[in-house]
Amino acid sequence: MYSKPIGQLLRELGYISEKHIEIALEIQKIKKSLLGEILIELGFVSSKETAQAIATQAEKPYIDLIQYPPSQEALSTLPKEIAKQLGVIPFDVTKNSVKIAVSNPFDVNAIDILKRRYYGIDIEIYVSDKETILKYIEIYYFLLENPIDEEIDKSVANSLKGNTSLEIPRLLELILDNAILNRATDIHISPENIASHVFYRIDGIMTHYHALPKKIHGSIVSRVKILADLDIAEQRVPQDGAFSHEFFGEQYDFRVSTVPTAYGENVVIRVLSKNISLYNLRSLGFEKDIYEKIEEQFLKPQGIVLVTGPTGSGKTTTLYAALRRINALEKNILTVEDPIEYRFPFIKQTQVNEKAGYTFARAIRAFLRQDPDVILVGEIRDEETAEMAIRASITGHLVLSTLHTNDAVSAIPRLIDMGIKDYMVASGVAAITAQRLIRKNCDFCIESYNIRAKELTKYGFSEDLLKKYIQDLDGDINLKRGKGCSHCNNTGYLGRTLIVEVLEIDAEVADLIVQGATPLAIQKKAVENGMRLMKEDGLIKVLKGITTPEEVKRVTGS
Repeated sequence: MYSKPIGQLLRELGYISEKHIEIALEIQKIKKSLLGEILIELGFVSSKETAQAIATQAEKPYIDLIQYPPSQEALSTLPKEIAKQLGVIPFDVTKNSVKIAVSNPFDVNAIDILKRRYYGIDIEIYVSDKETILKYIEIYYFLLENPIDEEIDKSVANSLKGNTSLEIPRLLELILDNAILNRATDIHISPENIASHVFYRIDGIMTHYHALPKKIHGSIVSRVKILADLDIAEQRVPQDGAFSHEFFGEQYDFRVSTVPTAYGENVVIRVLSKNISLYNLRSLGFEKDIYEKIEEQFLKPQGIVLVTGPTGSGKTTTLYAALRRINALEKNILTVEDPIEYRFPFIKQTQVNEKAGYTFARAIRAFLRQDPDVILVGEIRDEETAEMAIRASITGHLVLSTLHTNDAVSAIPRLIDMGIKDYMVASGVAAITAQRLIRKNCDFCIESYNIRAKELTKYGFSEDLLKKYIQDLDGDINLKRGKGCSHCNNTGYLGRTLIVEVLEIDAEVADLIVQGATPLAIQKKAVENGMRLMKEDGLIKVLKGITTPEEVKRVTGS
């Protein structure tokens, strides 16, 4: 089984095609490297997908260490030197067992050393990619000896002694590092009358992490402004900027926004990793039937497929995953983005430049002279972009884009409000998906519990909806939730997945659009034709134990 070539295994799992392997073999003639390494370097697969293939081959579970970082207790069971030598990292430990991530589950010598090291304890072997394992060995063993919270406390104490010129830059670095470690998407540095508070937005939730002395707030803001090339003397108006920061060899971009408040300037820093993993449409969390619908839409030869939702709902991730699903070796794909977040092989990507007059609309106009098959437009923001996108779809091109609406059907009146004729919306739009990110139950502390089925109505699920999936509403059902542990920061949740609804513009829906029907009437007809609303998708994930009814209610707001 182990002798099966990695390229063949990746093809069998659907990550690459025979054509991808042929191109990699051509490159191998020029560059003498392993085929798997070339496939990763070309961007055809990610190191994560290669690790998943190896896990399948070895019949071992795959672990995404980015989602499930190692605990201090687990790291303490194995010296760094041995972990580094073997290329392994322990990530969870109980009284009787230890879970260890390895990149090569077929390394008999390494497994034997681990068994002797953990004699009398059950060893559970998981597979992860070598790059992440080696990086995490450096990061988390360093933090084992240098706890970041203690470093922040020490830096604050030193700054209060008057060493601000030395300590404030270090303090800000620690705050940024801690945000990266905790997978935060945003950092809020908010002044109040007594103290300055640092919040991280993790899995969509604001979480308080640090309270800093009010007297150093101005110094921290000034340091952020210096890095972001903003005017430190101007504190009366909002300012925007950006800067980069390196954390253990990986480069991160940060977007900065400042706003004056009653107690000083409030700073929000958006965290953007430059090393975004390759996205796979199948692994985003779609239910099987929804996945098949979405895949069918993304493989159509023409029409617009819109991905809608608020900021931070994973729209760009879904579009990037769609690009990977479309065969770029057989189709001419062009994108206009703001900014380019990930570079794809054999896809022509461009970036908006407002100062130079290169807008979304102008890009689409230029793309139409580039013999395109697929056009990705980062966002439809205005009437001109909407019109150009519609025209491109009607003239035989597949157009992918995003729109900020609360649900799928709301995209229709939004386009009409932008000045697009209803008949053009009906003929040009192929499908509209709406999505939200919801937190998943923590796998490390998940537990079962029973509730009366009818109690789910408290979370906005109607009795009619519940009857579709539960036979006896007066009986008990078994659900799952996280108790809270060190892995999930005692929240009970770790990582996120999608809840989705897909509105397909079939003949009946198209007729309603042209007739000027209300969004409610259009949605009712779509549901009659098999559309599943986001709330229902959330219920399915609750009943599967993926998330909780409280989380679905929080995200859907009903």
